[in-house]
Amino acid sequence: MINTYIPYISKSERKLLNSCLNSTFISTAGPRIEQFENLFSKIFKFKYAVAVNSGTSALHLALLTSGIKKDDIVITPSYTFAATANAITYTGATPWFIDCDKSLILDISKVDKILKEKTIKKSNHLIDKSSGKIIRAILPVQTFGKSIEFLEYVKLAKKYNLKIIFDSAASHDPKIFNFKKSPNSIFCFSFNGNKTITTGAGGILATNSKKLASIARIYSTVGKKKSNYDYQKIGYNYKMTNIQASMGISQLKKLRKIINKKKLIFKYYNLNIKENSKYLKIYDKKFVNWVFVLELKNSKIFKLLKKKFDLNKIQANFFWKPLHLQTPYKNFKKSNLSYSNKIWKKIFVLPSHPGITKRDQKKICKILNF
Repeated sequence: MINTYIPYISKSERKLLNSCLNSTFISTAGPRIEQFENLFSKIFKFKYAVAVNSGTSALHLALLTSGIKKDDIVITPSYTFAATANAITYTGATPWFIDCDKSLILDISKVDKILKEKTIKKSNHLIDKSSGKIIRAILPVQTFGKSIEFLEYVKLAKKYNLKIIFDSAASHDPKIFNFKKSPNSIFCFSFNGNKTITTGAGGILATNSKKLASIARIYSTVGKKKSNYDYQKIGYNYKMTNIQASMGISQLKKLRKIINKKKLIFKYYNLNIKENSKYLKIYDKKFVNWVFVLELKNSKIFKLLKKKFDLNKIQANFFWKPLHLQTPYKNFKKSNLSYSNKIWKKIFVLPSHPGITKRDQKKICKILNF
């Protein structure tokens, strides 16, 4: 079976994991967690990082740290993984689903237009006219780990006095984050087993704000400020383990190698998948994304390709289904989702992990060039 994604693990991970086991520091206490945080911050150019047990936990902490409260509203795309919306609901707030643009990223122009029409400013708050609730934050998603116009979203958030949190779950190319970051922005990463680098399960909340990082860390350690039983807040048991951090350190040390491998894989797909009217290649020459994606002309082509892939034992499934179309989320506030409604059935993700062979890629390209 040719899988869409499998982790890239070698002897270096096993060596560090064995060292961790021998040290007996296998839980949420131990030196590797801070080492992992510091190495991540150095590579991705953040001042502070808080390592946690999942990307979902990072999002939840980011929202709590940003002061999101019960009955608040948070703007986010519907075309995203469930964790984005779930984390919002954990705070008691509700998501406001707004459409993505043709790059599959939250559409800034639509958000701006909707906020102008549907909201009013009152006592330094942005109020939704229909419900009277405060719109507290905006949460864009880096779909497929793509680079986005970070500063444009920061500018939009400032215009409407909103908190800004970026769902950077699958974005692991450090070059994407090589820009001057707003001190009040928070970025949330995932290190699940299907991501470019992995800690098995895990995530990081990253920011340039010492205050925000400090609050997030207290929340992540069951509300404790220090390693005793003096609680500052009602917190959560979200801290990353020393075992996970050990694996993460090894992955970060060979991140450049992983990125270079993926770069060659993506380049091969781009050169060997023939240009045609059946699909459009989503390929970023400047940055390495999480997966290589095709935007198909229609859903019939998806069914045809899936049948061919299944016969050749190549994994092929629908990617994200917009959340507003699914039972748990269908009653949340939503606006102008026309593009999300039609695009999701036309997204086809190719096997993109660093260990895929040229032989397998050649096989995939041959099937696609029918």
